[in-house]
Amino acid sequence: MKTVLKYIITYAILIIFFVISLTIVSIIPSSYIYENVKESAETLYSEGNRKIVNIPYRNCDMQFDNYTDALMINTAYSIDNSNPVESVFLARKNYIKEKTKIIEQDNVGELKSASKYEKHNEVGELVDLVNSDIDESFEYARYWHGYLILLRPMLVLFNINEIRTIIFIIIFILLLIFFYLLQKNTNVIIGLLFTIGLFCVEYFYLGYTLQGISVFLIAIISSIIILMKNKKINNTLLFFIIGMLTNFFDFFTVPIITLGIPLLVVLLLKEGEYSFKKSIIEFVKHVLAWIAGYTITWFTKWLLVDIIFRRDLIKIAFEQIGFRSTATKYTILDAIGQNLKYEDKFIIISIILNMIMSVIYLFIKGSKENKYTALEIIPYMLIAIAPYVWYAVIKNHSIEHAFFTYRNQVISIIGLNIIIHKLIMNAKIGERFQIRKNS
Repeated sequence: MKTVLKYIITYAILIIFFVISLTIVSIIPSSYIYENVKESAETLYSEGNRKIVNIPYRNCDMQFDNYTDALMINTAYSIDNSNPVESVFLARKNYIKEKTKIIEQDNVGELKSASKYEKHNEVGELVDLVNSDIDESFEYARYWHGYLILLRPMLVLFNINEIRTIIFIIIFILLLIFFYLLQKNTNVIIGLLFTIGLFCVEYFYLGYTLQGISVFLIAIISSIIILMKNKKINNTLLFFIIGMLTNFFDFFTVPIITLGIPLLVVLLLKEGEYSFKKSIIEFVKHVLAWIAGYTITWFTKWLLVDIIFRRDLIKIAFEQIGFRSTATKYTILDAIGQNLKYEDKFIIISIILNMIMSVIYLFIKGSKENKYTALEIIPYMLIAIAPYVWYAVIKNHSIEHAFFTYRNQVISIIGLNIIIHKLIMNAKIGERFQIRKNS
């Protein structure tokens, strides 16, 4: 009962924090952020709904999601500070007080754009919003839009280009801290494997997209906390909190990253502490805690909107889940293949790099790893295949948005390479190197 009470209290505190923090930032008058929203709209308009960035090491152009970034800034500007609670829960875009003529409630399928456009045009809507040239508003109440607690205050001071620069500095510093703590608590190869994995999914380019940064910040910061407080925190409760924070901040982009990366860190730190059976139990507890935190937070948003504003959002949300889980024209292999094509070469390259680094490390340091059995690498294998299970289940979303859902595979790349590194470190070749060193 004490454990259950602890989770209930944690849940209640976070939900209260979510509502209060969103309400506080919604009190900021939109006039305070107008200039930076206008400059941001001009920047996004010049780049288009899909920003194309050349990635030299991929030798190709990659697409970044200005479409959703424009939606986020639009939602931030559409807040009615005279009615912040309603604004928080209904999350309207294109809203101009006393000018908006039509407000369409959240419904199943893709979020619509105003009827003046032939197709979705979030960037165009943002430009029209700051010019007061739009009168159709749309609610997007199914999400918490937690990013607003950071985005609205930042827009008081910065435009999108300045925010992108700030994000790049933050993610670079976080990676340095993360790498340092990883190599200190495990070894330098493990630190490099995480860095390579992040590099393979354009971690250093994430500043280009407000939409995709939340999950990576949560994953890296929570992993740093685990590395710093390994013996002093309840990891299962932490994963419950991570799940809640993921749902609060994220737009259903690549949420399992916030489960996979911290879980890989926990597995590495806990090696040798438990029996195989106890390790599997702990692994399952962490996964279930994250799932519980994620799902209960989402359901709470739907429930609150239904109770307060009578929107029938729970029904709509479950229909939306069905919509995102189906893609009648495509098979499971199509969904996996659409995402795998972004990473197939990088998976092979990362494995080759890993094997070279691991053998060199083994020759220099010798094998000091615990001896592994096939059973003990099962948790790492489960994490590595998780993205492909995700693609199979969430087919529609994974196919339509493969240009960013491919980043789920960061945990596949890291998980697979940790397995290979461990196997090399425990191979008989390690004993031979050690014999040569001693002789």
